[in-house]
Amino acid sequence: MMPVSQRWLCAFIAWVGFAFSIAQSQELPKMKFNEVREIAPGVFFRYSDIRVPFDLATFGGSNNIWIVFEDYVMVYDANFPKEAQDVIAAIRKTTDKPIRYVVDSHHHGDHAYGNAAFAKAGATVIASANTSRLLRVNGPKEFEDAGKGKDGRKDIRDSYLKVPDLIFDEKLVFEDSKQRVEIMFFGHAHTAGDALLYMPKHKILCTGDSCTNGPFNYLGHSDTASWIRVLEKAEQLDVKIVCPGHGKLAGKELLGKQKRYFVELREQVKKGIDAGKEFPDILKSIDMPWHKEWTTIEANTRKDETRHVFDEMTGRTMPWDLVEDFGIYEGPSPTKKDKGWTGPKKIIVPALMPARLRELKMIAPDIFFIPVKTAAEAAKEAPGADAVIGFCNADIVKANSNLRWIQIGHAGVEKHLVPELVKSDICVTTNLQRLHGPNVADSAMALLLALTRDVRTGNAISADRWKKLKEASRADELHGKTMLIVGMGGIGTQIARRAEAFGMRVMGIDPNEAITKPAFVFSLDRPAKMMDLLPKADVVVLACPLTKETRGMFGASQFAAMKKSAYFVNIARGGLVDQLAMIDALKAKAIAGAGLDVTDPEPLPDASPLWKLPNVVLTPHIGGQSDGARDRTWRLFRENVRRFNAGEPLLCVVDKGKGY
Repeated sequence: MMPVSQRWLCAFIAWVGFAFSIAQSQELPKMKFNEVREIAPGVFFRYSDIRVPFDLATFGGSNNIWIVFEDYVMVYDANFPKEAQDVIAAIRKTTDKPIRYVVDSHHHGDHAYGNAAFAKAGATVIASANTSRLLRVNGPKEFEDAGKGKDGRKDIRDSYLKVPDLIFDEKLVFEDSKQRVEIMFFGHAHTAGDALLYMPKHKILCTGDSCTNGPFNYLGHSDTASWIRVLEKAEQLDVKIVCPGHGKLAGKELLGKQKRYFVELREQVKKGIDAGKEFPDILKSIDMPWHKEWTTIEANTRKDETRHVFDEMTGRTMPWDLVEDFGIYEGPSPTKKDKGWTGPKKIIVPALMPARLRELKMIAPDIFFIPVKTAAEAAKEAPGADAVIGFCNADIVKANSNLRWIQIGHAGVEKHLVPELVKSDICVTTNLQRLHGPNVADSAMALLLALTRDVRTGNAISADRWKKLKEASRADELHGKTMLIVGMGGIGTQIARRAEAFGMRVMGIDPNEAITKPAFVFSLDRPAKMMDLLPKADVVVLACPLTKETRGMFGASQFAAMKKSAYFVNIARGGLVDQLAMIDALKAKAIAGAGLDVTDPEPLPDASPLWKLPNVVLTPHIGGQSDGARDRTWRLFRENVRRFNAGEPLLCVVDKGKGY
């Protein structure tokens, strides 16, 4: 008979070999409902089947994965409260190590409502910043609703909503001698907060519902365009096994199937929209024969999923990138919940192309849109209108003091906040705040690089001047330098991102105490500290709005406080600067140079010394121009029309008192 020690060794070798064979083989195990398999050393997968049509009697929530480290266990997805207890019991059969962490892949109930059970077992709840926000803000009501009524879950009624304790932005790593786990947020996919868990040693990727294996794609909280990009990032990982949120284990090819579904669905829906088809006809036209082989159902029966994509492409649902990429949020504005609210009937819009007007009519069919070419025409049409988009002056306000909304077509509003508007009862004024962040930030860095890399005379170089210019060049680098940004709104934040990527240390100034210091910003202070910070800066950038308080804020004393080697960049408004003081500082070389996209006045007179100063780079207020900015502007207009028509809070609301 084999000695006990040898039997143990053989069993151990067989165990390692079995786990290794699963990880390396394309033949993945066929598993039964609630079965547990070790798919790699110390990595366990619990399969929770979902029948089609959904069978609540056997609904086991999400799949679950747990990883056994040297001293503890990490679980991916908390499931529902009842299933969480089942998972904990299953874990106890595989290891006696404590459950220290549970990761919520996203905020949905079958992935996060079991948090309390794991917390009771001693676990810390981990989630992305967006998932944490959704659980804290929307979670209490959604959790309560999930337990209500005869169809509500008793296990939810008997539990409570446990929100995450450990929150990450982009990546969180856990590692010991046995395991390495990388928890990553790649962007908005199934939800705004999807967290993927990657084990590079085992080449295993746990996806939550950002990738499912079968007919399990719920799109209600998704952004399918962004979802495709998330899957493309996931495909860059070295993966052999994909553990989906629902459905069976699969190889890396599952990521491609999931992506293909969204790519083809979006292509076919867009084709139908471009052909002028209504949604029912578009749904019938969806043709993906391969989809049934994957999911067992025809693609053109997926009404909700197709409708979601249709709504995304026609502006019937929120364009999430405006919120997530640019930080645009709702502001105080009347809604259908307010007493006396009525739906709008007439909106004045700029002279739009017919296709744009059709888009507005699709999202607000009961509104009469009146295109006009000028502000004067807008004033003539204003009586009886509910809103005006793209135009704002005193004549418009005087023509209709009962206007409910004015959408200004710029980020800066100093010229539009006329006394008549500020004093009026017009409920809401909105602008384009934060939308011009990327393009204006690009301009700021272009002006700075033109100064520091001495490329201003590039087009004027001739062969005989080449050597002299090369010898005279005093090109500088940005790495290691300090930038001070005055105004940390949307534009200032985008500039900070770019400067940090250049290796600069970024200091910010902003009066808004509600702003949280981003990780890529070294310090964030109030305007009172500006004079203390100016001597520390190698570059000073103005990115703040022009208001009564900020007009002329940068003058002789501010330029005198700067280093002689420092550069000054203004991409905000010319009125922020005492231009004569700036010219004196540039002539005296009290500062190294200035990059200006804005001046006071505009256009800059031919006689201005700024045209001839060798340490100045000028552009004609073009920072706000780009195809991307025009696209974002249109989508914001369209979204605010949708919200105004539906009685929802508007985006980019201006504080008329503060002036921004």
